[in-house]
Amino acid sequence: MKLSSIITLSVLTTIGFSSPLLAQEKVTTNSQEAHNIVEVSPSNLVSAAYQGRFTDQGIPSGGRFISAIKTNKLQPRDLVKTAISAGRLSEATLNDQSYLHSVRTLADHLDTN
Repeated sequence: MKLSSIITLSVLTTIGFSSPLLAQEKVTTNSQEAHNIVEVSPSNLVSAAYQGRFTDQGIPSGGRFISAIKTNKLQPRDLVKTAISAGRLSEATLNDQSYLHSVRTLADHLDTN
């Protein structure tokens, strides 16, 4: 009886000490994955939005996309935020004025192509 109690306590103690270590490894792995975002170019972002890849997120497609851009109902920041939530851009892109300008320029010229 004493031997089985000692074995049980040993197993429980080992599990108790290893669980926090395993949890920490999972958090570390998840934080590393967050840094592996594949950045989408402004051209691909505008093209994807126009083609309707973000309609589930409330971004119109086709002619309604062009109209929303022209009437300023849809801003480049809205597209960037959508791509961030989809894991295609880092949050730092919201502060990248060059990227935002490129999105605006490309979206403005969709109907002229």
